[in-house]
Amino acid sequence: MSQANRDVTVVVPFRDVQNYFAEFLESVAAQTAFARAHVILVDNGSGDRSVAIASEFADRYANVDLVSQPQGRAGDARNMGMDMASTPYIVFWDADDIVPERSLEVLRNTIVKTRATIVVGREKHVPKPVKAPWHKYFGKNVKTVGSVADIPDLIHSASCWNKIFDLDLLRSQGIRFGTGTAFEDAYVSLPALLLSERIALVDAPVYEYRRRGDGTSVMDTIWDLPQNYADQLMMLEYLAGMRQVLTPYQQETLERFLIRSMQGFLLRAPQVFGEADCRKLFERCRTLYWGITSEQFARSTHDTRHRLPYLALHFADFDLFHRPASVLGSVFGREGDLYVDYPGTSWGLPLTKVTSVPARIEGLSAGEGGTAVLHGRFSVNGLPDELLAKLELQVWFERSGKTLPAVNHGQAHDRPGQEGAVFSVAVDPREFPAGSFPVRLVLCTRGRDVSRPCAVSPALAQQPPVNGFHGFARITADGGNAQLVIESVQH
Repeated sequence: MSQANRDVTVVVPFRDVQNYFAEFLESVAAQTAFARAHVILVDNGSGDRSVAIASEFADRYANVDLVSQPQGRAGDARNMGMDMASTPYIVFWDADDIVPERSLEVLRNTIVKTRATIVVGREKHVPKPVKAPWHKYFGKNVKTVGSVADIPDLIHSASCWNKIFDLDLLRSQGIRFGTGTAFEDAYVSLPALLLSERIALVDAPVYEYRRRGDGTSVMDTIWDLPQNYADQLMMLEYLAGMRQVLTPYQQETLERFLIRSMQGFLLRAPQVFGEADCRKLFERCRTLYWGITSEQFARSTHDTRHRLPYLALHFADFDLFHRPASVLGSVFGREGDLYVDYPGTSWGLPLTKVTSVPARIEGLSAGEGGTAVLHGRFSVNGLPDELLAKLELQVWFERSGKTLPAVNHGQAHDRPGQEGAVFSVAVDPREFPAGSFPVRLVLCTRGRDVSRPCAVSPALAQQPPVNGFHGFARITADGGNAQLVIESVQH
């Protein structure tokens, strides 16, 4: 096919990917629409055999160019390739991944037929699959919308490699990749999604993202490196600067990304930074998130522990952010729900509502005087482990008429990485009727007492009953929840 008939540019930055590069390039050459493409390979400072592999590939194909941008990172390399492009459409792929053979054809045909300015395809993560929030929008047919606000969770698809872009959209809006920074994809993908007036989704596997797992990619060390925190915040501040040109619906969609993509960093920042640097991060984030509603924070975060940093930002409570155990009280029960007890205003209630109370029965043993003792572990999402010992506990055995006091032993991390606190409750089978009784942990608060079911491991449910007293007690599992079974009770 002549150069005039090429209508898609494929930009591939690479650096020190010799172990993956040849396989990736073969997947590019195998594209059914390869002849329509102008492939630009951009070396940004390789020190291994990557340049030699790229040079050999470029020598084989007339539609492949090899150029160099040694001073920058992937964003600089992608910008260089974008500046060289002369086709209507452009894609950006990474040199350590795999591209299914019909990807370019599917993306190109979809953007031509729908007249969209951005097309998003389904991506696959290998070796471990990932379920992303925007996957729910894919269907059997191509889906076309007039605004990302119509499919708001698509805003979390910040990567560029599962998309094809109308190059005129990028150039007319001045959309370019972040330079000298990580997370550079979001500087292009998100403004393009927010400013596009026609977006298409095609339910076809267009990309295989390889999670290397060797510590060499940003995602392998995303929470560990202080520079990642700085790069993420700089990117979010850049995107927040778009608010004034967006409709209220687009602003709300952008806020979802601003909140969700920072929650992991805010949660871990006190463990990564000293107090002075943590305070600087805190103040910049207060400015970034000022004016967003608590309901939006609650919608855009995973659970209570991820929400409390945003609560701290709103109330300018650095101690809550940096040392939450020094500020939080216990928990408060209200209409069957639990709340982390914080002395703020009602604005914060959606953020303090406890999303889960994981409780598990972990053992059953013979106690004194013919009793059986249940041993368990629990935590309260959002409440620091060191505060769990303050909670008064009971255990309710449904259908038995029995609610018994439990002993809260506090933290007991007898295995590496173990969290939560342990509790125990003594049961006298002589006081129970024969039967099976679901086990629920009761948290006693200065508001209303609130109970949650106790889970049980299948291994414990298979253990023999505890006996040697006036009856037999054992633990069984019903749908994963613990039940106390009392048998052969003698009075």
